[in-house]
Amino acid sequence: MYIEMMLKKAVKVMRGKGGDIRNELVRGVSIDSRTVMPGELFFALKGENTDGHQYTNEAMKKGAVAVVVQRRTNVPNEILVNDTLFALGELALYYRSHFSIPIVAITGTNGKTTVKNLVASILSTKFKVLWTKKSYNSLIGLPLMIFEISGQEDYIVLEMGTSNPGEIKRLCNISKPSIGIITNVGPGHIKGLGSIDGVRKEKLSLIESLPEHGIGFVGPGVGKVERKNVVYFSYDELSGINIDESGSRFIYKNTLFNTPLLGINNVYNCLTALTVTERLGIETAAQKEALGKIKPEKGRMEPIRAGDLLIIDDTYNANPASMKSAIDFIKELKRRKILILGDMLELGDESEKYHREIGRYAKECSDLLLTTGVEAENYSGIHFDDSDKLVSYLLRNLRGDEVILVKASRAMKFERIVKKILRRI
Repeated sequence: MYIEMMLKKAVKVMRGKGGDIRNELVRGVSIDSRTVMPGELFFALKGENTDGHQYTNEAMKKGAVAVVVQRRTNVPNEILVNDTLFALGELALYYRSHFSIPIVAITGTNGKTTVKNLVASILSTKFKVLWTKKSYNSLIGLPLMIFEISGQEDYIVLEMGTSNPGEIKRLCNISKPSIGIITNVGPGHIKGLGSIDGVRKEKLSLIESLPEHGIGFVGPGVGKVERKNVVYFSYDELSGINIDESGSRFIYKNTLFNTPLLGINNVYNCLTALTVTERLGIETAAQKEALGKIKPEKGRMEPIRAGDLLIIDDTYNANPASMKSAIDFIKELKRRKILILGDMLELGDESEKYHREIGRYAKECSDLLLTTGVEAENYSGIHFDDSDKLVSYLLRNLRGDEVILVKASRAMKFERIVKKILRRI
């Protein structure tokens, strides 16, 4: 935290009840009692697997200036609020109000993280940029990124994820972006958002939240947006696309670009980043250099080579569109093709249908389809009730020069399968 903030001001901003707390300097915020530093304000957030209210005493022992709670835990310097998550956002909004730095916000069904990395990397060739680390794209992660703003940046690049209606609007309310990017719209988080139209409506709230002078960038599947200053980009703007296991090449506006990123989806991600950064004043030479140096994020079409074997670790997440794109990449490689697929989650009532469709396509495009997971049985591949049995079967049927795609939704933790394969080959 780079802006001086006193504790009593923080209490007022969060509309909390602080009793007779001392008016000390807040030196930062924390949501993890294990890493609390002296002078930080600890927020007791309730998660799926744990509740921060259990750790307020530990946070105070480590030097927290106070703890923000929504029920009393009987430790000194408690600030009582109605909702600790909402309070975290309100404090981040207050912190954000001290800066006029333009914020670029990115959402979409697929490609958010890669586009964020591409846009930030290209902008960094000319400007000082702060951008979302890891996947800090939620109602927890985005506020934590806001507190990292120093005031020395030329641009902030943030990622926005959502699984329920209203989350994008809330993230925009906290961060106040002036540039918004929707990479695409497709089937993802349908369980929470109801339908693809619900997904579209939720993503569009980013563009609707921009100020009058803001600029929106809109990709495929979004449709017409009823506002000024919207730039539409289309895959038709690309030509000469050539993709292999070493990377991707394509032509955009008569210029040949090369990137080590794999797959057609990453070519589309590059188009998005080029469209945005061109509008923000970055020259072609700098764009080419940045695209040529970018590396895939862990678990996102990440190539791992073990001797002659090529593993594509795409375990970070999965939905029907990204699953098909990853399979499309694999099917073009001149290797024996093995797919290890797991559940695509949050597809609601359409889940079985989407899994059956992907299963049919996967079998057409591969030599061996191995699956594990509850929904994954609908792929109709060779199914296993646990990953150890799957890996054992794989190794018994492995020549050593194949390409193996490993992909499932984040909650499936398929990165563990990648590690098991690498340990045992």
